Amino acid sequence: KQFLALSLRDRGCTFPGCSRPPGWCHGHHVTSWLDGGPTDPPNLALLCPRHHTIVHQRGYTATVTDTGVTWHL
Repeated sequence: KQFLALSLRDRGCTFPGCSRPPGWCHGHHVTSWLDGGPTDPPNLALLCPRHHTIVHQRGYTATVTDTGVTWHL
C-alpha cells in the first residue's frame, strides 16, 4: 500500500530530470530510519537505483509534501 501511495504521488523517480517509472524505483527515507525516520509516505521519496546512490553519496536532502518531493541539490 505504501509503494502504491508513493507511485501515485511521485509518478516515478523524483530526482530532477529523471523519467524512470515507479516500477524501477526504490523508496528512499528522507530522514534515515537509523535516525528515527519512519517508513511512511511523508518520509519517503521514489528514486531509481542510480539517483538513490547519488543522493546517498552526495548527502542531498529533500522536502516532501502531499503533492511531491523537492530535492535540495
